[in-house]
Amino acid sequence: METNTVQTVTLTNSIIGVGILSMPFCFQRCGIVLSIVLLLLSSYVTRLVCSYMVKSAIISRRKNFEQIAFYAFGSGGKLLVELCVVGYLLGTCIAYFVVVGDLGPQITAKILSMHESDSLRTWVMIVVTIVCIIPLGMLRNVDSLASVCTASLGFYLCLVLKVVSESSVKFQHTGWFDRLDLWNWSGILQCMPIFTMALSCQMQIFEVYATMPTTSLDKMSRVIRQSTNICTMIYVAIGFFGYVAFNGHRFSGNILVDFTPSFASDIIKMGFVLSVAFSFPLAIFPCRVSLYSLLYKRASDGHMYIPESKFRPLTIAIVVVALIFGLLIPSIEVVIGLVGSTIGVAICLIIPAACYMTICKTNISEKQIAQVMIAFGFIIMVLGTYANLQAIDRIEVLA
Repeated sequence: METNTVQTVTLTNSIIGVGILSMPFCFQRCGIVLSIVLLLLSSYVTRLVCSYMVKSAIISRRKNFEQIAFYAFGSGGKLLVELCVVGYLLGTCIAYFVVVGDLGPQITAKILSMHESDSLRTWVMIVVTIVCIIPLGMLRNVDSLASVCTASLGFYLCLVLKVVSESSVKFQHTGWFDRLDLWNWSGILQCMPIFTMALSCQMQIFEVYATMPTTSLDKMSRVIRQSTNICTMIYVAIGFFGYVAFNGHRFSGNILVDFTPSFASDIIKMGFVLSVAFSFPLAIFPCRVSLYSLLYKRASDGHMYIPESKFRPLTIAIVVVALIFGLLIPSIEVVIGLVGSTIGVAICLIIPAACYMTICKTNISEKQIAQVMIAFGFIIMVLGTYANLQAIDRIEVLA
């Protein structure tokens, strides 16, 4: 029986990303039980929307998101998807750079016995870009990253173990559970977009689908289900144990910053920086395809080979733009929250469901569910954006 392990590992790594660092923050804001409910809901919505995308591709005989939108809504739909995909994936790349900027200087300063500074942050991000991100971004096939993705998942598991270790001290104290919130409605609007973005894989779905030896809806659905289940379990573990470990004081969206200083903490931080750098190409691939389609290719066929004369400049442009914004934005939860509640909701939920409603002519019950997904997406977009803008105001006041 074909297991498609490579595709599951690749998709899992493309999902997990930097959203894992914000899970304890979300568990603190929403409470344990509500956070788990929201994660399970986000996982279900992701699987449902991804199945809509694959079904739409099969029905329309198109090979990527842009061409599906063109089939459903014409050139206007294709243009909207291209703009949203580029914006969303650039936001993802910016979040990656913010994490590198948070952790890289700490590691470098300790190794070289230097003082942390803004200039050190800048140089670390530039060096990581030149040494890791650009060379990996030049690859044409995500299948070549399978071994790297496996290693990255290993680092994420080490992060889980480290957070469990940090929380072990709190478990020894009596009454630790009484100090935890189980259900807190006040954080749901800010955190729901973060959960949704943290479990999204819609942008990478067709890149992974193309690497399967034999493609079918059932096999791809199994890959999506396995990947989202793995990520959900990891997020629950990180969120719960991280909340227990650092309960009692306010912490940011990057849990690694709050780790107790130790050799193990430094190794985890270094491993996460490398994992983020190696995950970068999984965001660059679909972003580059959409940007090429937006700028150069106006035809409606599904073939999308990027010539070398355009391939390298587009890759460098994506990386440089993300690097510049990463240098300017210091807060990971701001990036994830705002991107998730605006472009993220549109491209990961509303547009795929709308495309499926238009393309599918037979399954009435699924089309009705798609209508519910669209309404749900608009609610998250409006209320989630408002809540995250309010959170930015609070951060500025505290600063």
